Amino acid sequence: MSIADLEFRLPDDVDAVAGPDGLDLIVSRRGSRTPPQVLSADAWALLERFRTSMTLTHAVLDHCGAAGTDPVVTLEAAFPVLVALTRSELLVAAGTDAEASLVARHAVDERVGPAILVGQIRVLRDSELWDAVLDDGSRVVVKVVDDAVSGSELFHRETTALHRLTGGPVADLLWQEPRPDGGVLVLRFVAGDPVDLASLDSRGVRNTDAAVRLALATLDAYAAMHARGVLHGDVHPGNVLADERGRVTLIDFGIADVQGSGLGPAPRTGGGEQLDPHAAQALRRGEALPALDVAAEVYALAALTYRILTGSSSLDLDLERDEALDVILTRPPRSFEEVGRPPWPAVEGVLRRGLAKKSADRQASVADLRDDLARAAGPAPAYEQRTRTDHSVDQYLDLGPYDVDGDAWAGADAHRAARTSEMLRAIAVRTGEVEAHDLAGLWAVRLASRTAPESPPR
Repeated sequence: MSIADLEFRLPDDVDAVAGPDGLDLIVSRRGSRTPPQVLSADAWALLERFRTSMTLTHAVLDHCGAAGTDPVVTLEAAFPVLVALTRSELLVAAGTDAEASLVARHAVDERVGPAILVGQIRVLRDSELWDAVLDDGSRVVVKVVDDAVSGSELFHRETTALHRLTGGPVADLLWQEPRPDGGVLVLRFVAGDPVDLASLDSRGVRNTDAAVRLALATLDAYAAMHARGVLHGDVHPGNVLADERGRVTLIDFGIADVQGSGLGPAPRTGGGEQLDPHAAQALRRGEALPALDVAAEVYALAALTYRILTGSSSLDLDLERDEALDVILTRPPRSFEEVGRPPWPAVEGVLRRGLAKKSADRQASVADLRDDLARAAGPAPAYEQRTRTDHSVDQYLDLGPYDVDGDAWAGADAHRAARTSEMLRAIAVRTGEVEAHDLAGLWAVRLASRTAPESPPR
């Protein structure tokens, strides 16, 4: 079956709001870990055709009939965008694994191995996570890996890595069961927030000293992991949990490279701010991705450190895949000032080296990156807490003033957008409010639009 024969559907919880310039729209999926995406009004009008399942051909013909545009030109322009949206699961092929995989495989009160499921954490493309308890009342996490294509490899890589790292900065693996399309893991519960949020107080203010400590602890954890012959391969804030004492735990080893395990080269992720330029160049040329190595992990960790310290990405990556890859290949990391933080030349210099385009120009190891950061950090620069108040987080739960149709959105500069995004993310962590999480993502998109360089005159 060709892609032209498939019917696609726009999930009910995908919505759009007006973007900062009043022309584009910011598209997001409520409760999803997929970040908001920016689309033109015309692309969104086409996308909305998929509120009812239909093929690409029918959607384009319907859209062009209403808009009076040429179907061939429209399809050529829209195809890369539609493909990008299917990758992020803002658009799913009806009746396929991508659609079915968003439905939970298990249910509350079901026994899985030694654990009883008590609450769903998240259903993802190739797995699902559950809060669970053992018979003695101990809290655990159940991870179900289920993917017909790669589930078995993901499961074996994760369990092999966890056994190699026993006693290290990972959750204890208590029980495992392989299945034909993956397997089930029962892991000791680890309390913690994503590491880029752990330094925010209840008002959304980032404690810079705490952020530096968390960055150093994260790099220490990865250095210890590398010393045992494991490369993570999936570095991002959600895979580093930090508890109230600043201890970090690394999770999700489904694409880890475990040296000497006989598993062979690990699969590579194909996007995001942690993608190193060597891999981006291969994707840009349509070539196979290079094998994961220490240099790629150093780059990814420099990008993660940048986010821990600033709350923002080191690069402004566009939705369209080729443009995003070009940004990774050609643009330097943004200065702290560009993302609403005070300048910190010594630390920014360390991160620029870690984010160098050429592998040989980066620190030789994660331990070296950690030592460079520790020497450069020193006293943090002064920062005016413009959004800090004496109110408690509960008084912020009326999120209406921070929505995209409020006065705050209309008049916000880059500094205000950065602080509002951080505040909303802190509220999301403390309260579990999905709306706060999604608004934080929208404000982050607004920040990117306020700090992006202006286009040259034509």
